[in-house]
Amino acid sequence: MPKTVVYKGAGPSRYDERNEPIGEWEDDEEITDVTIADGVTEIKLASFWACTSLDNLGFLKGSAITTIESCAFEKSGIASLKGMEAVSKLGDWAFAHCKDLRTIEGLGCDEMGSCCFIDCTLLPSIKGWPASLTEIPVCCFEGCTGLTSVACDISHVTSIGGDAFAGCTSLLPPSLSAPGSDPAAVLAFLKEMASNEREAAREAARAAQEAAQNAVRAAQDAVRAAQAAEDSLLAELDAEDAAKKGGKKKKKKKKKASGKKGKGEEQAEPDDWRTDFQRYVQSDTMRAVDERKRQRNLEEAARIMAAYEQKIAALRPPPSLDPPAPAPPAPPDALAETMEDIEAQIAALGLPPGFDPAPPPAAPQPAAPDAFMETLLATAAPPAPAQQSLMERVRSLHLEVCGADMPSGIGLAAGVALVEEGVLGGVREGGFRERVGALEELMSG
Repeated sequence: MPKTVVYKGAGPSRYDERNEPIGEWEDDEEITDVTIADGVTEIKLASFWACTSLDNLGFLKGSAITTIESCAFEKSGIASLKGMEAVSKLGDWAFAHCKDLRTIEGLGCDEMGSCCFIDCTLLPSIKGWPASLTEIPVCCFEGCTGLTSVACDISHVTSIGGDAFAGCTSLLPPSLSAPGSDPAAVLAFLKEMASNEREAAREAARAAQEAAQNAVRAAQDAVRAAQAAEDSLLAELDAEDAAKKGGKKKKKKKKKASGKKGKGEEQAEPDDWRTDFQRYVQSDTMRAVDERKRQRNLEEAARIMAAYEQKIAALRPPPSLDPPAPAPPAPPDALAETMEDIEAQIAALGLPPGFDPAPPPAAPQPAAPDAFMETLLATAAPPAPAQQSLMERVRSLHLEVCGADMPSGIGLAAGVALVEEGVLGGVREGGFRERVGALEELMSG
């Protein structure tokens, strides 16, 4: 279960059987985040030792922490050291045995203890080393078997401690990765590797830049080729247009010489070649846009027709079951005005002449009176009278038994009791409905 704790800077207050200090939150596998209390500047000895669920140091950003003491995060789940720019001091074994540590960059410390990153087996590369730190401490990266490169500038480093890279078999040749190897030789090898990697990175950047420039030039060449093709097409159209004009002039001269006009002659092509060119380059997208506009105009015309059909229907007399008296027709001027309004709105849409959208479905008209149904309804039995309420039945019984209306203000219980006193000489028990039913049966018998 995720757990967040508030670190107030307390040091170890307990000791194990070997008299070694036990950190405040040592070996707590549920801690996932930490809040640093105001004014705290140090993370004390072994505070988060073996906190395997704590995987990042984001909580250090914005805090006043400048010192991380020995074993503070040893064997924890820390995967990245991002966020430690303000930390100036790292104690011995601060991040030792962090099996999930994969990134070291952004370090700003100027003091580092020994064995800080020993046995961090998943660390692939050192991407950042503090510019103010000129020494790589003793056993700093010992046992980092996954380390393959030093991808940062270490030209300012002047010395390394003994066995700083011992066991780094993926980074160094066997002669330099063995324990006790000459530190100076290891440093020289690492500096050459870092220099080669930086040069390779610069070469890769130059290659990428050149590829980008080549892509830009290729695009420019393609644009120029397209422009040339368009110019060529325009020239061909100009030549074709000039040939058509020359042919027309010859035909006109021939007609003028003969003085006759031939029937069924072909119509002349348009003089402006741009019309043909625009038709030639029109894309499917443009045609689709035109089709959508046309469809919207058709729908709007149908809507206008439906609205005015309703207006015209409102001018007609309403249908009736009885044969209606002949009604005078709608005033001609109202109908004419309505039709003129329809034609004006449809013309504003720019639809082709003779447009006739499908009319809306007509409202269903009531059927004409049926003589058989009228006879059937006339001879049908009258509806059954409404059923009396329980109180009305009690009033009827009281009138029949006592010969007078029941006094006003008497409720159902008192009325039933009065009737039972008059008929039975006493009051029964039970529900009012059953008692009233019994009284009615007794009176009817």
